[in-house]
Amino acid sequence: MGYATLDAALAFPNNVPPTKSHIVITDTLKSNGNFLIHHFLGNHLKADQHVVLIGLSQIFNHYFLIGRKLVLIFLYLLKTFIKFNSIMHLIHICIFKNKGINLQAYKQSGQFSFIDGLTHINPYTQGTPYPPTGTPSTPTDTLDGSKPSDNILLSFYQIIRRHVSQTSKPHPLLILDDASVLLMTGYVLDSVSQFLHKLKVLMESVGGTLITVVHADEEGAEDPEQDAFVKSVITSAELILQAEALGSGLARDIHGQLSILHGPQYVPRSTTTVAQSLHYKILDNNAEFFAKGISQV
Repeated sequence: MGYATLDAALAFPNNVPPTKSHIVITDTLKSNGNFLIHHFLGNHLKADQHVVLIGLSQIFNHYFLIGRKLVLIFLYLLKTFIKFNSIMHLIHICIFKNKGINLQAYKQSGQFSFIDGLTHINPYTQGTPYPPTGTPSTPTDTLDGSKPSDNILLSFYQIIRRHVSQTSKPHPLLILDDASVLLMTGYVLDSVSQFLHKLKVLMESVGGTLITVVHADEEGAEDPEQDAFVKSVITSAELILQAEALGSGLARDIHGQLSILHGPQYVPRSTTTVAQSLHYKILDNNAEFFAKGISQV
């Protein structure tokens, strides 16, 4: 389900990141790291582990449609769904010999939880309609920051903790996409940093993995608060995946560069992941990673 060439580079056992680890994905406006989210999402679901995705920058349909684009046989399976005895059977067929994931099916089965953190992220969203209930795109839960509260982020944390803790599976994955949105929408740096720290401690306590996405554009380095935020997130990481545009500009066969870096919390020999820089090319139903100087066709 994940990208085979990235799996080879990361060298995680069973293609699943280590327990009690924090992976940080940094991207830029010119090199969006969203495709990396789907790599980890797909691998964890394939491994029959629970995934909780916090959508701070996108609603559920965004992730669902990308997964649907990747699954070439989804429409055929949808027509023949009635022939199968269980939704889990459908899920496993959906991923057979394909890169796609049917997040709607996984959500209905309870293995995947999507928490909408975008539509009511702060008090300025008061009056915004809530997502409709009982529809395929209905989120599992909603982070509601539209109502005045002394500590909105604490209420966010409590909701997330409930969904992470309710699974009986041993290695849950929590994805926060994208933590930078909290800072951009008015939350104080110290409060956001404490919020992320609590999530990291939570995932360590349940033997899970935390993946945090942050924007790290060069322009942000001129903003002391944004720069301090990115550095604080990176400080707590075991592994950093840095998606960047090519310094030489656009190329036909290369869409960007991915640097795999050991973070400050990296423990030697805890994984066999080698620090390296790769070029990548995003295809319709896959992404290919390769050493610099090797053109892919």
